[in-house]
Amino acid sequence: MNRIISAFFLIIFFILITACDNQTQNVSLRLTPTERNRIDTLYTSKLDSLRPIWDSLCEQRYPEMVQLAVDSIVKQRLAEEERLRTRTAN
Repeated sequence: MNRIISAFFLIIFFILITACDNQTQNVSLRLTPTERNRIDTLYTSKLDSLRPIWDSLCEQRYPEMVQLAVDSIVKQRLAEEERLRTRTAN
């Protein structure tokens, strides 16, 4: 599973590197309905194979993400309370 995630991020990294080109290029791309259908089919099949991986990662990280959200909310409320106490004390 780690190999899949590593490969995914490596692919994204290479895409980002090649996409960061300073030259402006106008690309006109016209796809036929058959090509659009094929691309849509490929996208859907790859998405379906990645969805279980994403779901398992989400389930694995869910408690940590909830705790971070709660901590953030508590931190904001404490700062707001302190600000109100300072304002009423003056």
